[in-house]
Amino acid sequence: MNSTTSRNVSSTLLAVPYQLNIWFGCFILITGNISTIGNIIVFTSRSFRNRACTIYLLAEAIVLIFFFNFVLLTRTLQKGFQIPVLNQYDVICRLRYFASQYTNLLAISLFILASLDRLLSTHRSQVFRQWSGRVNLAYKLTLTCTIVWFLTTCHRLAFYSTSTGRCLAKEGLYATFDNYFEAIVSGLCPPIIIFLLAYLLIRSVRNTIQRQIITVSNQQTRSSEYSTFLQKTDKQLTEMLLWQTLIAIPAFLPYAGQLIYTNVTENWSKSPEWLAWENIVIETIRLLSYTFFSTRLYITLISSQGIREQIFKVFRLRNTIHPKDETLHTIHFTTGGTIPNRQ
Repeated sequence: MNSTTSRNVSSTLLAVPYQLNIWFGCFILITGNISTIGNIIVFTSRSFRNRACTIYLLAEAIVLIFFFNFVLLTRTLQKGFQIPVLNQYDVICRLRYFASQYTNLLAISLFILASLDRLLSTHRSQVFRQWSGRVNLAYKLTLTCTIVWFLTTCHRLAFYSTSTGRCLAKEGLYATFDNYFEAIVSGLCPPIIIFLLAYLLIRSVRNTIQRQIITVSNQQTRSSEYSTFLQKTDKQLTEMLLWQTLIAIPAFLPYAGQLIYTNVTENWSKSPEWLAWENIVIETIRLLSYTFFSTRLYITLISSQGIREQIFKVFRLRNTIHPKDETLHTIHFTTGGTIPNRQ
């Protein structure tokens, strides 16, 4: 913001974006690292290892280590503490904007693959179920996503620079393309896909529950207790996916809208006060875009009692007993439910 703007707008209003990046940015950085490290500890434990879904989530957690401690950290230093690490160093500028898009897309893709694996595992068709839980396939898809997104986003290494004194994309057609590409792929697509998978997974699990209840009722084997467990499982899964979807909406959609707005209004005439308020909104939206990944562990802990119990056991170095029934094993891993004994 130039000196004319600074003279016409209160210093308090101008200071808000910096304070947002310092306090809110540091808060997300700390909570995000705690969540990510917690997930790594949990997914490398004996209770969760060697599962296809775990491979996706563990790889996502490793990616998020770089996401928080490079992408978010450099933003906090530059935008909050006003340490010009991006504008001063061309290499950091290129790497940061490349990593910003690359780690974001890779992490969300791995999360989507984990959700898709759970969806396939609860499908009524054996043809679809056979594609779930395949560890070798999980490794291959993780490697494929890593390579594909690298090739898709590596253009930022060449077209971002500090040649103008600021870390920016090359002006002209490329800057417009990069802005809209990020708005669509990083902003609009993730919440739509997450909402769709959440809806399909809830519906699939409920169909599975109905089939299991009918089977148990026909066998007259502890049907009341088993029905209660299945209903609790459905409730936990619904609550967890609802929370994830609710966080995905403010994390991604405003970010897409902000990118499009910035591109469309780039040449508009705006008053200094409008620019000051606009800057506050933009910084808030940018920081909110990190919250989907920083809250993953906490959502699971809040929504699933079974997962809470298993995490406490992991930290106490105790082993858990895995259920034998494959269909219920799927629901158990998704929701953290405890399966009652069937005699």
